[in-house]
Amino acid sequence: MKRPLIAAWLIALAVPTVGHAQANPCDTPRQAAASFLDNLQEGAENGTEATRCFDWGDTPRAEREPLARKLKAVLDQRGLYIDLEDLPDEREPEEVGDTLVLSSRLPEIELERGARGWRFSRESVESIQGLYDATFSVDIEGFIEALPSWMRSPFLPGLALWQLLGLLLGVVVGLLARRLVANVVVGQGAKLIARSKLIADDNVLKRAGKPFGTLALAGVLWWVLPLLRFSVRVNQVGSIALRVMAAGAVVMVVYRLVDVGADILARRAADTETKLDDQLIPLIRKSLKVFVSAVGIIFVLQNLDVDVGSLIAGASLGGLAFTLAAKDTVANLFGSLSIFADQPFQVGDWVVIEGKEGTVEEVGMRSTRIRTFKESVVSIPNAVVANAAVDNFGQRRYRRCSLKLGLTYASSTDQLQAFVEGIRAILRANAHVRQDAYEVHFRDFGDSALEVVAYFFFTVNTWTEELRERQNVLLEIMRLSEALKVEFAFPTQTLHVLRDGEGKSAAPAAEKLAAIAESFGPGGDRSNADSGSLTSGFWPVKDEE
Repeated sequence: MKRPLIAAWLIALAVPTVGHAQANPCDTPRQAAASFLDNLQEGAENGTEATRCFDWGDTPRAEREPLARKLKAVLDQRGLYIDLEDLPDEREPEEVGDTLVLSSRLPEIELERGARGWRFSRESVESIQGLYDATFSVDIEGFIEALPSWMRSPFLPGLALWQLLGLLLGVVVGLLARRLVANVVVGQGAKLIARSKLIADDNVLKRAGKPFGTLALAGVLWWVLPLLRFSVRVNQVGSIALRVMAAGAVVMVVYRLVDVGADILARRAADTETKLDDQLIPLIRKSLKVFVSAVGIIFVLQNLDVDVGSLIAGASLGGLAFTLAAKDTVANLFGSLSIFADQPFQVGDWVVIEGKEGTVEEVGMRSTRIRTFKESVVSIPNAVVANAAVDNFGQRRYRRCSLKLGLTYASSTDQLQAFVEGIRAILRANAHVRQDAYEVHFRDFGDSALEVVAYFFFTVNTWTEELRERQNVLLEIMRLSEALKVEFAFPTQTLHVLRDGEGKSAAPAAEKLAAIAESFGPGGDRSNADSGSLTSGFWPVKDEE
């Protein structure tokens, strides 16, 4: 009898020991975190069990449960939802001293492997109060307890009436702060620009002020949200939304500042003589915006706890394929750099590129836009422009004019010579005609006219000025012809009908004809080869200031 009793007694002693070993809640990181979180859930609270997996050290027993509850409040109000499935749950032979951070956004709280399993480290315990104070800048526990029961009772599932009212009040205060900050930023920005003697568009400044206001709205809601004691899921969604709002506002601030800076530079560039800066500023504006947008996307993703490094690494694997697919875009980008380096034209120049004629309206990163004289817009890829022959009429120093004038054969030699010299006089009198290079001569005997050519250049900047001065010259030539009583010829044919015996006259004797011919030779009394001008000639003046 003694042996069965002894065996039963030994079994009774062994069973509690085994049960205690199996009931240890701190064997794995997942079990330690579950012991803390599950025992502090509403409706299933067990403060004693919730504090078991903590390395309390010298912390008094009376302070342990309140500290555990404060840690739970910090996690909830910061929206740090701990997914237990992400924590290891295997009893591996880890070495004592191994640590595991509970959440990457709260590195101060970590689990540490000890002789009795996994526990919240002593350093984590010591940091709880500081984290609580930083999370809850205003302690409203007493205020909540003083509220009537009807305001604390659930108004909606998981939402009390006082929380709803507090949220509405926070939104109203945030919107007021948004408008106030935006107005202050715009006003101070305008004063700063005025003191710097710069000029910026008011609409650009207003657009730049709005992101500052949005940042203020996000700041107010970020301060209000922990005070409302929402559940961890609500705070998680709210935290993500506010972080995205704040990150987006920061990106938009930089984005709008690019607009403000580019607007100031554009206004200063408009006052300079060169048009190179007018071309560069739109390209710089677009390039900076693309850069800010790319960095902003990365910034927002980082605030969403996305592993940007892995994302970029994965994107780089497809970089070669993307480059091959976007080779035309890359070619156009390098084409734009070539255009700005060589400067074959400027904005506003009249050009002919690949048969397309018009004025250059914009040089972008991908294409050059030309406004045709039909008021349509033609976009030519910069890669094509960089390799094309560009005929730039806008770079002409002078604008050529070539006239072919025909006088009737009834004009006398003196009339013809006076007409030629009169045209030269007209050109000398016109201040818009280049004075060192013009040609006016009686050139040929045409089929129906005595042909006079006038070849000269205008010193004007626009096509309108060229047409106006060309008209002035033509009108002066008509007045000259009226004054000299010469007529302009047009193609005609004259039919002469001769009767028998009419129109025949005896030619002078050969000796007389020879004398006439010799009189036009050197030293002859009819020779006028050296001084054939009726006037001073009005010849071009070289190097005239």
